Amino acid sequence: MANNENNASHLSQTLRWTDAFALSMAVSGSIFASFGFALGALGPIGALLLWVGSAAIGACQNWIFLEVSAMFPDKPGGIAMIATEGWKRRLPIVGPVASFGYWLGWSAVLAIVGVSAGSLIQAQWFSEQTWSYQVGSVNVGLAQFIGIGLIVLFWQFNRLGVQMAASVSKYMGVLLLIPILVLAFAPLYSDAWNFEHFRKAWEVAPTADWSTGRTALMWLFLIAWSAYGTEMCAAFGPEYRSKKDMRLALVTSGLYTVAVFAAVAFSLGGLADQQAAIENPNGFFIGAFNAILGSQYSSFFVGTLLVGLFMGLNASLADGSRALYGMALDGLTVRQLGVLNRHQVPGRCMMVAVILNIAMILLLSSPLAILVTANIGYVVSIFFALSGFLWLRKDASGVDRPVRLGRGWIPIAWALSLLTGLIVLVGAASTELLGYGGTKELLIGIGILFLSVVLYGFRKLQDQKALSKA
Repeated sequence: MANNENNASHLSQTLRWTDAFALSMAVSGSIFASFGFALGALGPIGALLLWVGSAAIGACQNWIFLEVSAMFPDKPGGIAMIATEGWKRRLPIVGPVASFGYWLGWSAVLAIVGVSAGSLIQAQWFSEQTWSYQVGSVNVGLAQFIGIGLIVLFWQFNRLGVQMAASVSKYMGVLLLIPILVLAFAPLYSDAWNFEHFRKAWEVAPTADWSTGRTALMWLFLIAWSAYGTEMCAAFGPEYRSKKDMRLALVTSGLYTVAVFAAVAFSLGGLADQQAAIENPNGFFIGAFNAILGSQYSSFFVGTLLVGLFMGLNASLADGSRALYGMALDGLTVRQLGVLNRHQVPGRCMMVAVILNIAMILLLSSPLAILVTANIGYVVSIFFALSGFLWLRKDASGVDRPVRLGRGWIPIAWALSLLTGLIVLVGAASTELLGYGGTKELLIGIGILFLSVVLYGFRKLQDQKALSKA
């Protein structure tokens, strides 16, 4: 075995709630990666309602995940672990499927955010560089190469330990607050903000029928990758200094994200024309900032937006790697991934994520096409975690619960499970209607989930061989 790897299975208990909160601030920054697509398709009212509503669902789910994470303080993996523990007595195969789906959902953030950041950099400073290469059906240009470079850069940061990753996120989080605050208060001080955008959108609002409901479910499917993301705080369970730190991280990160989504979505809805978002969903923010403070600050605000996207790269590597590492420890995938490097982080798991995301950048056409592929597994894992909570209330009623929710949370968990199941079914089957995904993306997502079953079977063979030699 390489000198920099060891078989230690214990993560260091050094994480404060402020560290995890700093990492989770990347979730609020994710609104800058895909809000433009929603604003262009839904208008300011629809985009505001769905982004804030989805974040509120995510904050509510964090309480459910908190109870189960506190029950298993030595198990990493977050909601992937919750799904595994909740379903293992009834359908063990749920463990690897949910865990791989969760890992894919977080790991693919690298490709989504990397390409989005590359597009912003190209639009602001290298707009004349329009060259590209044809790779199959995908055009790979400067934005894609910048995205790949950023992934490799933040991989190196995360290999040095969770404290390094958290420290980087704290500094970036302070910078991210600048564009958030500028946008949040724009309706109060900027003449560029116009409530007329909302009034016009209300006049043409669609009727409340199945077509409207289906559209809402499709967008909830796409938005879930960001709005639910504060559950990442549960993935660091074994690394917190105390259970109080874990509670504060999950609760505060969820509430913070709801507040940011509400303020930013409301502000952008009044600053940007819907047509501008349709024409340039990745870069329409530049026009919004120019309208507020003038074009002389354009480069500065693009830089702060990039910081928010960089936080997504940082958080994705930190969270996704622990989910895959937890799978290896629980016997759900090959044992070679269940080792830590000399900095006590899952280095091999990070390398797998980096390789996968570079491949996705080269094979899929846009950030939302990547998102469609990743979200299939991610939202499935959310469903199995919520329903796993319900099973554990029955199967593990005698297990100590340092955090125990009231009985009123049972119907809430049922409702959220059913809603999540509906989001998966409608969202995965309808992405072609949104124009951001199709059969290829659907098959890739399902194929990766199927790979989890293959690796699970291979791990069982590894374990059998080890027992026969014992």
